[in-house]
Amino acid sequence: MKTYTEKIKDINEMRGNHIDMQWINDEKPVMTKDGRQVIVTKVDISEVPNIIYGKVKMKDEKLQEYQWNDIGVCLKAIDNFGNPKKPDASDNLVKAI
Repeated sequence: MKTYTEKIKDINEMRGNHIDMQWINDEKPVMTKDGRQVIVTKVDISEVPNIIYGKVKMKDEKLQEYQWNDIGVCLKAIDNFGNPKKPDASDNLVKAI
């Protein structure tokens, strides 16, 4: 049986790992790689690869629309002012727990 500290270590090791569609389908929490909170609003399974639609909470508490593919790579990103920007690695989806 694992001790409490071993369980906490396991949880912390999962945080920041790459997502998969099972994680999204189970409605488990996700975030961007740089730690911003993400709310998944829709998953479009009619496209290959699947497209994940969601809102990212920016520093000024605004929610901006983002899109990712089914492995968490950002396809469409918005900056703090609502302007489109080129997605980078910090916009990718990772596990939040």
